[in-house]
Amino acid sequence: MSEHPNPDTVRLKIWQQNLNTSLTAQESLMNSPDVTKWDVLAIQEPHINFLRNTRANHRWHVLYPTQHYSHPPQRTRATLFISTSLDTNTWKQLPFPSSDVVIVQLSGTYGKCTIINIYNDG
Repeated sequence: MSEHPNPDTVRLKIWQQNLNTSLTAQESLMNSPDVTKWDVLAIQEPHINFLRNTRANHRWHVLYPTQHYSHPPQRTRATLFISTSLDTNTWKQLPFPSSDVVIVQLSGTYGKCTIINIYNDG
């Protein structure tokens, strides 16, 4: 292994956490100075308010499960937060018929990278 990293290497930094629907935990994460180090936040059991929205700030694009708004009785238990520093032309959400799954696919000179965030009840 080389001591000198390849300058063409693309690094993607992902943080994964279960927030147990806690608004306090979610706000703590969103306002942490360390959160700017991450490109993607894969969150299970995010806080969802009475309008069926989660909390985020200007640094993030929020991806809900495909059925989040079309199937209101299903509780959303997985979300992805994509950093606004990533060009929106380099990623797209892929549909999946579950309120427990969110999928995003990133594309670039490196090819394609698919990230699947799954809430596993069990």
